[in-house]
Parts: sequence; structure tokens; C-alpha cells
Amino acid sequence: MPADDSEIALEPWKPNPVEGYPKLACHMGQYSENAIFRRFGSLNSQNLLYLQAEITHLERDLRDLESIDNQTQQGSDRVFASNWYWLDDSRHDESHPQLQLVLAIRAKLKEYNGFIIQQATIQQLSRPDEYDIRALQDWLDRPAMGNLAFEGADRHTWGDLKTPINPDSDLLALSSRGEVSSDPFSCWFSEKFVPWFHHIFWHRVKKPQDLETGIARYRDDAIHRFTLSITTVVASLLPVLAIIILYCVKSMSTRLGLVGLFTTIFSFSLMVFTNAKRGEIFAATST
Repeated sequence: MPADDSEIALEPWKPNPVEGYPKLACHMGQYSENAIFRRFGSLNSQNLLYLQAEITHLERDLRDLESIDNQTQQGSDRVFASNWYWLDDSRHDESHPQLQLVLAIRAKLKEYNGFIIQQATIQQLSRPDEYDIRALQDWLDRPAMGNLAFEGADRHTWGDLKTPINPDSDLLALSSRGEVSSDPFSCWFSEKFVPWFHHIFWHRVKKPQDLETGIARYRDDAIHRFTLSITTVVASLLPVLAIIILYCVKSMSTRLGLVGLFTTIFSFSLMVFTNAKRGEIFAATST
């Protein structure tokens, strides 16, 4: 007798992409920090240069044609430069090519301006973090993950674990770490301390999010809140500690030495725990 519908336990569907582009795409969709792609900076610039050259030639032809039409003594050609009606009226007259040239330039300018805006947007995307590149390289290299499945010309896009990362690599990251690694301390904590702590101890407590790959994920906002708490504690204790120590020390020469020491510690803390600029560090230290 078949089981009732209420007794049938349906397991949730889980994608099982094949190795190569499908599996890498699913990985990038799940871990946005690994969505790293080629910028194609030189090709985009070359494309803009070609369009620029093409429009430049069209512009020169238009200026020459405008000058010729302006000097014509017969017909409406001489008023094309000052009366749009007559220029538009020549739309279907092949003996007056000025309007056709204007429309061709308009189409090319639309294409050119679109590429300019796209290129400006691409240039604003940040470079991928070195830690994220290494994480993606590690994923591509492991047999249970990427398994070095790519065989085409793009297989060297992200480099490999055996070679140093090129700082001038033509790569961009769709997702930036933002506040998590906005200062040296947060960057060190998220990229060095958390992986080390997980490897030494916390892997016994935190189970992998994906059992197939063994990847354990830590939320960026949780890491940010923790590093913010540490920064707040340091910022609160440092001036209080300085006041207490200076109060307890009676020797004036020792006090002056401690003032210099605490000033140095304060400046170093600004550099490590914040993303303050040099001018801001100088101003805060002087204050």
C-alpha cells in the first residue's frame, strides 16, 4: 500500500554541478569574496581608442561637409548649419549626405559614451584581496573542490599557489570586504588570526558549512563587531592607563619620558586600529 503524502519525507534539492565553470560559478555565488574576474584593462582601453579614432575621422568628414554645404549658392544646403528643418528634410535625399553622417556619428557617440561609463565603473571596482586570491587558488587546486579542471587558455587567470601574487595583476573583485579589513588590525584578525584559531582549536566546535569541501564560514559582520569591541576597549583604557601611571610617578624626568612613550603608543594605536591618514594621525597626536 503506497504511503500517504504526509508520510513522504522529501529532502531538499542540492545542486551538484560538474567540475569546471559550473562548479566554480556555484562557489563564487556562495562565497562572494571569491568572485574575482579579469579586468581586461588594456583591451577595454584599446577598444575605446579604436572608437575614438573612428569618431575622429567621422568628425573631420562632417566638418569638411559642413564647410562645403555652407558655401553652396543653390538649394537649401547653405542653411543646414542654421536651420534644422532643412537639414532634417534632406533625410531621404542621397545627394545631401550631411544628415546621414550626423546620424552615424550620433550612433557611434552613444556606443563610445556607453563604453566610457562602463570603463569608469570598472575602474572603481577594487582589486581583490591577497587573502581572497589565495583562498580561490587553494579551492581550485584541491581535488575535492576545483580539482584543476580548467584546460583552456584562461586556466592561468588566477595564478597558482606556487608562484607569488603579482600586485599588478589584471583582476577585480565584485565584492569588497569593506569595513572588515578597513584597518591593519581588522585585516590581520580576519585573514591571519581567524584561520589560525580555527585550525588550532575552533574546528572542533564550528562544523563546516559544506561537508563536501570542508569549508567553514565566518560572518563578516560578526568579525567586524568583535574587532570594533577590541578597538573600543583599547581606546577607552589607553588614556585612563596613562593618567593613572603618570599620577603614581613622582619624578618629573620619568613623567616626561612616560609622556613621550604614551604619545608613541597612541600614534601607533591610531595607525593599527584605524584607517586614519597621516595628517589625521599628526593632528590627533598633537592634540
